[in-house]
Amino acid sequence: MAGGRRVVPVEGVGTGASGRAFLYVLPCAYEDHAKLGIATDPLRRMQAFSPRYYAFFDLDRGWLAEAASVREARSWETRLKRDLRLHAAPPPLIVPARAAGRTEWFRGAETALRAARTALEDAGFTLHPLRGWVAERLAAQREHLGAGEQAAIARYGPVDGWPLARSGTPWAVLRDALDAYRVLDVPLDDAVSSALRAWHARNSLSPG
Repeated sequence: MAGGRRVVPVEGVGTGASGRAFLYVLPCAYEDHAKLGIATDPLRRMQAFSPRYYAFFDLDRGWLAEAASVREARSWETRLKRDLRLHAAPPPLIVPARAAGRTEWFRGAETALRAARTALEDAGFTLHPLRGWVAERLAAQREHLGAGEQAAIARYGPVDGWPLARSGTPWAVLRDALDAYRVLDVPLDDAVSSALRAWHARNSLSPG
């Protein structure tokens, strides 16, 4: 701790319990852009920007700072936005309007963001590398995948009869969701049926 500042404990993969919130820094994978913001559930926020958020954002360079409250996270965000005002930029063109994320994008700010991360860590705040945090969230959600598969079977019939995943269809949504587990190295072996794993292997856009 620095100056008596209490470090906020990591409580598994919480999504905002007891007022907890996160300042997130999400660098784009193939553009010199980064999104700054706050959220009680950063995973859901990333998914709003892209169903393939794990390819759109560079998970190895992204990070989260954990705050005890939304108010605390907001104070960090306000300070950072002020420091980064010369780097303000429009969002990438592919960001959907429905994501409500047209502001707080920055270009050429990697050095400044790295300095901000160091300052927060030195002050005793809990910092999460983005890839590890997302992997923990997905691992925690694995227990619900079986129920989701059964609900899909009840609606669409046996997995062996499911079509290929084409853009704009529920099958593409399912493929993108399962690809996240592949990219983050979270195994699906005991979470879904062998039939669904085979369907995913045929449709995946991520190297296995």
